[in-house]
Amino acid sequence: MRVFRTPWPGGVPLRGSRAHGGPFGALRSGVRKVGRGVAACVLSALPVCAGPAVQARALADIRASGHLNIGVNPALPPLAAYDSRNVIEGFDVDVGTALAARLGVVPRFVPVSSSGRIPYLMAGKADVVLGGLTRTPERAAVIAFSVPLYVEEFAIIAPAAARVGGLDDLASGRVRMVEVRGSTAVPFLREHAPKAPILLLGSYPDAVRALAQGRGDAMVDVIEYVGRFLAAEPQAGWTIRRGFAPAAGEDCVGVARSDTDLLRAVDGMLAGLTRDGTIQAAYRRWFGVSMVAPVERRP
Repeated sequence: MRVFRTPWPGGVPLRGSRAHGGPFGALRSGVRKVGRGVAACVLSALPVCAGPAVQARALADIRASGHLNIGVNPALPPLAAYDSRNVIEGFDVDVGTALAARLGVVPRFVPVSSSGRIPYLMAGKADVVLGGLTRTPERAAVIAFSVPLYVEEFAIIAPAAARVGGLDDLASGRVRMVEVRGSTAVPFLREHAPKAPILLLGSYPDAVRALAQGRGDAMVDVIEYVGRFLAAEPQAGWTIRRGFAPAAGEDCVGVARSDTDLLRAVDGMLAGLTRDGTIQAAYRRWFGVSMVAPVERRP
């Protein structure tokens, strides 16, 4: 059996074709066609915890190599997903492509899972990571964060039959939660609903399927990420409740803590991409709405 490897400084370069639409199509490079099943094997093999950090590629090395290795989660549309031709596309792909273009290099997209984002960064397999990476104090202790791309808001997602109300119901301990391993919803629930039993699964499709099958009662996550998966289980008659919690956090680009030059460059590029409307246009394209609120551009 042929084993797929994501070599570094390699990755999965994105196909360059205007047929893929958006202002970034002409910038994209060719992508190796990687089967979803094979990529899933790679993602499932990732360790949950990172080993000792290695030296990240310096900004000068990235420019000299001619490519930027960008970690994205292809199981998290609209941030990233495989299209019908097995090409990765999405908001993170547009942002990553724009960052690489401003650096004058080619983007190479490295598939990562939610729990594998930080380990891949710390192992030097990705120069930067996206994938809905929310800034938290725990994560900031091991990696550096760029200025924010956008803010998230949690929702309670449940089958209609579960009759789940607000956060008080979750805190009671009677509601069985289903969550994705490595998501920011898990520490949120452990803080605000510590009695709630939590079934942890590896992906959003698995979590939604488990809820529809009655293996749990509710899920807390960002509806913009989860909404696309609910359509696969229409019989559940999904209920969605917002406004029970403040903004879940700021989603940023993750960079190795040692790579201060790259972090400054990413911050500067994101500020420029915000000023010229590139970030906002990509958000509208993939999320279907405008940003909820302007994001403060601070480190």
